Amino acid sequence: MTDYFLDLKDLVDEKVSLKGSFEPGDIDFSRDNVRQAAALNWNATAERAGREIRICGSLKTIVEMMCSRCLEPAGQDINKSFDLFFRQRDELMFDEDEIELTEKDTQTAFFSGTQLAIGEILHEQVLLALPMKALCRVDCKGLCPTCGINLNSGTCSCPPEKFSPHMDTLLELKKRLEQRSS
Repeated sequence: MTDYFLDLKDLVDEKVSLKGSFEPGDIDFSRDNVRQAAALNWNATAERAGREIRICGSLKTIVEMMCSRCLEPAGQDINKSFDLFFRQRDELMFDEDEIELTEKDTQTAFFSGTQLAIGEILHEQVLLALPMKALCRVDCKGLCPTCGINLNSGTCSCPPEKFSPHMDTLLELKKRLEQRSS
């Protein structure tokens, strides 16, 4: 991964402004079943906040995921701001078997060394901005549960799904709601 590192020695008293762009492939999203389809443009400021490092910024990109209904590529615009805190990892804190975390501890990431990898931070922020279920379009018909044909691009000759007789009331309610919304 091509990366950009924030050297923490540069953060003494003043904010440091950062910005850049990662082209598709610079950050590896393949293990997350996501493909970066456009440059990931970002800007941020970094500053010391007591014992912590605070990084505030925003990012913008386009990624592709598989549609959760038809499995075709679904483009997703990502436009996200972030406000993150990082603290030097205290070895003693992690030596104990059980520790109780405060609310503030759950909002702080820990690091070791003298640099923070911006690419890793942006990778995480893109994943947090993704929808739970991606759709190629709002009215995606999905796949036929019997033969697997993409119902957006064709029809099949499979018999309609048979529902349990106990579903009649729910189907009637669904029809009423559909009629009301159209």
